[in-house]
Amino acid sequence: MDAHEIMNGSLKTAPVSHNLLCKSIDMLLDKPPEDKYNAVYFILLLHGIGVLMPWNMFITIAPEYYVKYKFVEVSADGMVHKTDYALHFLPYLGLASQIPTLLLNLLNLFVQIKGGLRRRIGFSLFVLAIIILVTLIFTLVNTSHMIGAFFFMTMATVVLLNAANGVYQGSLYGLTANFPPQYTNALIIGNNICGTFVSVVNIITLMVAKNIWMAAFFYFLTSLLTISACFGSIFVLQKLEFYKYHMKKAKKHGDMNENEEGQHLERINTVDGIITDGTRVNRVVPKTGLKAKLKLYLQVFKKIWIQCFNVWCVFFVTLTLFPVVMFDVKYYSKDGKYDFFIPEKLFTPITTYLLFNFFAAAGSFSANFVQWPSPKWLVVPVTSRLALIPLLTFCYFRPEYRTWNVWFYNVWIYIIFAVIMSITSGYFSSVIMMYVPRLVEPSKSTAAGMVAAFFLIFGITCGIMFTFFVSWFIDSAGTYNPGNFDTVIS
Repeated sequence: MDAHEIMNGSLKTAPVSHNLLCKSIDMLLDKPPEDKYNAVYFILLLHGIGVLMPWNMFITIAPEYYVKYKFVEVSADGMVHKTDYALHFLPYLGLASQIPTLLLNLLNLFVQIKGGLRRRIGFSLFVLAIIILVTLIFTLVNTSHMIGAFFFMTMATVVLLNAANGVYQGSLYGLTANFPPQYTNALIIGNNICGTFVSVVNIITLMVAKNIWMAAFFYFLTSLLTISACFGSIFVLQKLEFYKYHMKKAKKHGDMNENEEGQHLERINTVDGIITDGTRVNRVVPKTGLKAKLKLYLQVFKKIWIQCFNVWCVFFVTLTLFPVVMFDVKYYSKDGKYDFFIPEKLFTPITTYLLFNFFAAAGSFSANFVQWPSPKWLVVPVTSRLALIPLLTFCYFRPEYRTWNVWFYNVWIYIIFAVIMSITSGYFSSVIMMYVPRLVEPSKSTAAGMVAAFFLIFGITCGIMFTFFVSWFIDSAGTYNPGNFDTVIS
């Protein structure tokens, strides 16, 4: 006599409990299939690369292509001058990137969007590809006679690009919450590999290309090919047995949750298509849907609010410092000679972009093997990272404009601080996003992942906005006169 027969005899008077118990035993006895060749893991890692490709693409090429090429003016005497668009490009690029991402991610939590996984993520990737293609074409266009118009057009394309990316990113974190923790971390690792990959491509194109517009052309072409690969992988993912198993398992949790609570919380919890097999979903949401969603998210938030603060704080510190502060830390020399071992042309690409992305990726990867401290105590090292903001801004940062004394002239001290910031950013962001689904019931793991993703993006947005205050504080709040420092190089 098997377990189902025993229950059929003993639980005839309790059909609901009987059904729930049957499903529970089925799930306990059900052996998950193998992720053959780690295909699902590597596809999610690819999407981790793709989801941050637009952001990394713009900020990495910005110093050479936008700030020093597209947004400069040449006077009658042949002198090259930075316009106001060049001086403020990076902070405004950050705002144009992250505010729409934040708003679309918030909308993604509550608004029912018809269509399954294929339509949601596929459409987002299609929009990304179109925007990158337009950007690619403009590398071949002379915009020197329309600098202002080109600036606002660039900002508009960045807004559209990141609006699509907001839905894409939120959906990915909701999806991976249904998988084992290392699959959520695959996204984080992919995020940081993306930065390293883009930084290396940027360095290679700067070294190989004859001029900056040619470097930018091949750079954006590489980004377009990566986004295309992400689009194609969606169709492969939905055919893999490991993926199908976890989607089916997540749906079972949702069905059990409905029977237990008498509400459709799990189906409300997941955005349409996230925990289906990719088939089209076209159902009408009742008027009570938004209230039920809000109730669900509040229940989830009560259990994960500390981790929401943690992920916000990690990215607040990181985006306050990278790239705006790190980009403006210069090489110091008393005699005016550049004698550092990195070629002068590559000082910023290597000590800002490659350094951050490489060590952030290393931190994320290490989280696969060690998760420390526990969720309860994680807030201590996370908040201690706030000290990195004054430490890095009092390196040789903005020497041409700063009104404060410099504490750390030595470039190696800056590099040590930057490495610490980068490793801890990658490590703690991964650990937090791995902890989050474990702190709630399995039926609410998708909601937890999406809420945490919202606070991640909120932290990015707050960090970018805080850079305006940091720049003002360094440039205007001190007692020194700007330019009273020794020789600036790089």
